[in-house]
Amino acid sequence: MFRPLAYALALGAIAASLPAQAADLTICDTSIRGEALRFAYDPEVPGLKDSLSLREKLYGHAGAITCPGLVTLRALTPDLTDAERGPFCLQWDGKARTYLGADLGPRDGWLTCRTARRSFCQKVNKSRDAAAVWGRTAADLAVQAGSETVLHAAGVVSVKGPAAVIGEKLVGLGATALAGSGGTVVLGAAVVTAVAVGGAVYVCSDTGAEAAALESAPQPRLLPGEVAPGADLPVGEPVITVTPLP
Repeated sequence: MFRPLAYALALGAIAASLPAQAADLTICDTSIRGEALRFAYDPEVPGLKDSLSLREKLYGHAGAITCPGLVTLRALTPDLTDAERGPFCLQWDGKARTYLGADLGPRDGWLTCRTARRSFCQKVNKSRDAAAVWGRTAADLAVQAGSETVLHAAGVVSVKGPAAVIGEKLVGLGATALAGSGGTVVLGAAVVTAVAVGGAVYVCSDTGAEAAALESAPQPRLLPGEVAPGADLPVGEPVITVTPLP
């Protein structure tokens, strides 16, 4: 026999046993390449408070963005830790009022790139094998291609050089080439940066992985309403130049 009162009391007991953290989450809005997204995050997580200014708390970034920069950066790189995200920043398109994506470079207190450009990074498809040996290959590649190799915090290695050369090296290490694009002929002397981080390789340029004729991997982005995981941001970002740019 169905008894409404007993049923209601049972539901109340279940609800009381659930974690209270859902009630403590803050809902925020952001925009990535013109797509409006909504996330939930714990405002007490270290690092989040520092990536949201008082102006943004009151009015939002350009009147529309209310998420701390760290929440947006985590949404773009959900498979990385905050330490591995250290070299990345957020490229903001002021005209379109949207984030273009994550890019390499120095960032301000809200994780926005200090140098505004239309560059962003894409994870390369099938690049786990490449990431495992990229650090050892980087120094040799820097000498061969006249490129720049930089070791960041948390073991992140970035190499900047000709797109065709870097693309060919990555394909040889396990990355996937775009079908039908004759890498060297199409790309010419275009310059890209390849980043080995967190068991993956990201290619950064104004057209992402395509600039090196590489296929980009499907990005497991956080879904609207999903909680961005909490972790401390690294303190300081020591940058050691392994092979200086000639």
